[in-house]
Amino acid sequence: MLDNYRKSLQKFTFVFVLLTVFSGGVLAQSDNPATTTVEVTEHDTQVDETADYETLFTDTIDSGDVPSEMPVEQNIVDDTFGNDMSAYQAVASDPTRLETRLTIDEFWAQQESMSKIAEMGSGPVQLLDTHIGDVLRLSLQRNRSIMDSELQVESANAGVIQTRSLHGAKLTGNFRYTRVDEVANPLMDKDSQSTYLEVTQPLFLSSRDRSALKSARLGRSTAGAGLILTRQHILLETTLRWLGWLFAGEAERVSQKDLELAQAHHVLVSTRYKHKQVSQFEVLRAEVRLAKARSDLRKQTNARELACLDLLNVLDLPESTPISTQDRLQMIELPVDPVKDASEAIDLREDIRIKRLAVNIARQGIAGARSENQPVVSLFGQSGVADPAAKSKTFGRESYWNAGVVANFTLGDGGMRKGKVKDAHAKLAMAENALRQAVMQANIEIKQSFLNIETAKEVVAAQREALKQAEEALRLAGVRYTNGLFTQVELFDAENAYLATRLQYLQAIFSYHQAYSSYRLATGQLGRTLLARATAK
Repeated sequence: MLDNYRKSLQKFTFVFVLLTVFSGGVLAQSDNPATTTVEVTEHDTQVDETADYETLFTDTIDSGDVPSEMPVEQNIVDDTFGNDMSAYQAVASDPTRLETRLTIDEFWAQQESMSKIAEMGSGPVQLLDTHIGDVLRLSLQRNRSIMDSELQVESANAGVIQTRSLHGAKLTGNFRYTRVDEVANPLMDKDSQSTYLEVTQPLFLSSRDRSALKSARLGRSTAGAGLILTRQHILLETTLRWLGWLFAGEAERVSQKDLELAQAHHVLVSTRYKHKQVSQFEVLRAEVRLAKARSDLRKQTNARELACLDLLNVLDLPESTPISTQDRLQMIELPVDPVKDASEAIDLREDIRIKRLAVNIARQGIAGARSENQPVVSLFGQSGVADPAAKSKTFGRESYWNAGVVANFTLGDGGMRKGKVKDAHAKLAMAENALRQAVMQANIEIKQSFLNIETAKEVVAAQREALKQAEEALRLAGVRYTNGLFTQVELFDAENAYLATRLQYLQAIFSYHQAYSSYRLATGQLGRTLLARATAK
C-alpha cells in the first residue's frame, strides 16, 4: 500500500515538472514580443529627441548614429515646421553679434555712401531701407522745434535792425487843420491849415543807442547758439528713438524665436501624449508656455510699433509713412578722449556759450543804465505850407521852411538812474554765477557720461560672455535631454535663459549707444560733423 502511494506521488511530481517547464516556455515566448515592443518604443523616443535637436547641436551628435527610419511623431513635427527644424536653430550667427571700431568721420562717410535722401522727391516721404544718417538729416529739415528756433533767430535779427534804426534819419509828413470862430480869432475869421514834411537826425543818444545795439547783436548770437543747441537736442532725441526702434525690433525677434520654440515643444509634447509617452501635465505645461510666448510677442510687437510712431513724430511725418531698415542693433565702438574733449567742451557747448553771452548782455545793461541821464541831441528840418501864414501881412497862404537843433537834458530823475544801475549790476552778478554753475555742471556731465560709457562697455563685455555661456548651456541641455538626462522643464529653463541673456546683451548695446550719444552732447560735439557737411553743401 505504501509502495503504491510513493509510485503515485512520483508520477504526479513528474507530470507537474513537465507542465511547469512547458508553461514557462510558452510564457517566455509570449514575453519576448512585449519586451521587443518596449525597446522599440524607447529607441523611437531617443530617435525623435535626437532629430528634434539635430540642427541645434550638429557639432555633438553624429548623423550616422541616427537611424533613417523616423517615428510617427517626428513626421508630424516635420510636417509642421519643415525638415530642417528651423524653430530650433541657434542664433549664434546673428548680425547683432558683430562688433566694429569706427571713427566719427568713417561713420559719417559710411552713412553718406548709403544715403537715399537725395532720391526723395516732392511727394510723400517714404523711408524704405533707410539708415540713421538719412533719419538725422530729415530731423534737421522737418522738426518743428528746430523751425521754432529758426524763427527766433529771424526775430532776433529783426531786433537788430530795429535797434540800428535809432541812428537813422526819420522822415515824417504832417497835416493840421484847426477850426476857429470869431471869439477865438476875431482878426482872421478863417480856419487854419498847415502841411509840412519833417526830417529828424539823431546826433547823440547818450550812449544808450550803442548799448542797445550791442545787446541786440548779442541777443542774435544767443538765438543762433540756441538754434544749434536745439538741433543737437533733436539729433540726440532722434538717435535715441532710432535706437529704441531697433531695440524694439530685436526684442520682437527674440520673442518670435521664443514663440517658435514654444510651438515646436507644444507639437512635440502633444504628439508624445497621443502615444502615451508623456503625462497630460507636460501638455498643460507646454500650453502655458505657448500662451505666454504669444502674449510676450504681442507686447513686443506693440512696443515696436509705438517706437516707430515716436520716431515718425520727431521727424514730423504722418504715422502712415512707410519706414523700414535693414540695420541691426550692433556694437560699434567709437573713439573717446575724455581729457581732450573736456578741454574743448567749454568752447563747444552751446549752453555755456549762451551763458557767456548773457554775461555780456548784462554788462551792456550796466552801460545803458549809466548813460540814462546823458543829453540827447537831434537835428531837424521842416518844409511846408501854412494858411494863414504867420509871416504873411494879409494872412494868406504861403510856404515856409525851418531847421534847428534840439537838445534834451535830464536835470533830475528822483533816483531812477541809480536804481537802474544797481539792477544792472545785480543782473550781471546773476549771469556770472549762472555761467560758473554751467561750467561746473558741464564738467560733471562730461565725467558722468564718460563713466556711463565705461560702465556700458563693461556690461556689454559681461553680457557677451554670458551669452556664450548661455549658448553652451543650451547646447549641453539639448544633448542631455536627448540622452534622457534632462527633463523637459530643465530644457525649457535653458532655452528661456538663453533668450533672456540674448535680450540683455542687446539691451547692453542699446545702453552703450545711449551713453555715447549723451557723451557727445555733453562735450558739445554732437552733430558738428553733420551740421558742417550740411552747411558745406
